[in-house]
Amino acid sequence: MDSHDHQLRPASAQVDRVLEQVVAVTYRCLLRELASGFAHELNQPLAAIATYAEGAATLLRREPTQTAKAVEIVEEIARQALRAGDAIQRVRGNVRPLPVHRAAADCNALIQEMLPLIEPLAQHHNIRLIVDLSSPLPQVQGDGPRLQGLLLFLFRNAVDAVSDLPAERRRITIATTSDAAGIEIAVIDSGAGVPEEAAREMFRPFFTTKSDGTGLGLAVCRTIAVEHGGELRFCNLPEGGARFWARIPRIDVVQRN
Repeated sequence: MDSHDHQLRPASAQVDRVLEQVVAVTYRCLLRELASGFAHELNQPLAAIATYAEGAATLLRREPTQTAKAVEIVEEIARQALRAGDAIQRVRGNVRPLPVHRAAADCNALIQEMLPLIEPLAQHHNIRLIVDLSSPLPQVQGDGPRLQGLLLFLFRNAVDAVSDLPAERRRITIATTSDAAGIEIAVIDSGAGVPEEAAREMFRPFFTTKSDGTGLGLAVCRTIAVEHGGELRFCNLPEGGARFWARIPRIDVVQRN
């Protein structure tokens, strides 16, 4: 493991605190993505049911003496479909996003705080971990636990990408870079890359290529990046593997705007 002189750290109260904050934030983010995806997937067919049922009822009303009972049944279908839609909206409304607590944040420091959690995971999977933090790194205006949750999801995604490789080829790099507009938090793996068909869908909630995956991790990462005025992107690397990165505006750029 090569982590630029970072050694495995023992558990401590600070590590426990960071873990508790990150778990709480990511749990709520996952619930929100689950509710949003659930609502999106079901609202359209339910709306179609309601529309078609209402249309059928309108047609049946043209023969009221013969089809009165049929009209009642179809109207009940429409009511039940709308009732289901309302229930979905209540679920979605009850999983409200936690407020983003924006403050000046040093992403290098946030990553350093996560290393006691990430390094043992890399060691457990026989992964060579490389930490390449650009210094000095401009600050961003962000929510620390949210950004740490984003890093954790990207890292777990990278672990899955390299887990089937021979141990000597398993490599993950966590890197930060910056330019005049923003900073980037990148997680780079040595896996097989992302197939073209998956690349078009992978940020969509519930899309997954894993038999035991939820399809929510990358969707959560994208949401967190967007909440910070940024974006989440990826590219396949010529030498193999993939690079996922979140780009977040610098705090001085945000303040000027």
